[in-house]
Amino acid sequence: MSRVGLLICLFFVSGLLLFWNPFWSFNQPKNNTAEQELQPDFVALDMTLRQFNQLGFLASEVHAKQMLHFDSANITEFTKPSYIIYPNGGAAKWKISADIGVFNQRDHVVLKNNVIISSIDSTAVVKTITTSRLEIDLTTMMVTSKQPIKVIGEKFHITGVGLKADLNQQQIELIKDIQAVYDNIKS
Repeated sequence: MSRVGLLICLFFVSGLLLFWNPFWSFNQPKNNTAEQELQPDFVALDMTLRQFNQLGFLASEVHAKQMLHFDSANITEFTKPSYIIYPNGGAAKWKISADIGVFNQRDHVVLKNNVIISSIDSTAVVKTITTSRLEIDLTTMMVTSKQPIKVIGEKFHITGVGLKADLNQQQIELIKDIQAVYDNIKS
C-alpha cells in the first residue's frame, strides 16, 4: 500500500472515530426538573394563616414554624403546624398539631408524625387523640385516619386502628381492633 493510500485510510478511520465515539454523548444535558420543581415559590417563617367559611366565620387557623408554598403542585407544606378548628363558625373546640402538614388548596390537609388532637373545651369527654397520620377536610370538618389511634379521656383510654370523626358534630368513631380501659375508681 502506498503512502497516499495509507493516508486516505488513516483520514477515513479518524473521521469515523471523530463522528462515532461511544464515549461522547451528543444528547443535551438533562435539566434536573425534579430539583427545580422542589424549589418553593415562597417561604414564610413563624406564620399564621386563617381560613374563613362561606358565611365569613373563622373556620380554622394554622400556626407553623415554616411554610413552603409550591405553585406548580398547588400545595403548601408546613413544619410544626398547629391547627385550631372552629366548628360551625363557633368557638374553638379542637387544636391539632403535628410535625409535618401538607395543605393542597382544596381545603384538604394531611398531617404526619406525632399528630395530636387536643380538646380546647375543658368539659369535653375526649381530651386527646394521637396518631401518626391524619387527613382533615376543612370544608366538612371530617377527620380520617387508617393508622393506630389512641384516645384519652378523663377516666378512660381507648386504642384502635382507623378513625372517622366529625368535628362539627363532636362525633368520633374508631374503625377496628378497639380496646378500651375505664377507670371506675371513685375519689
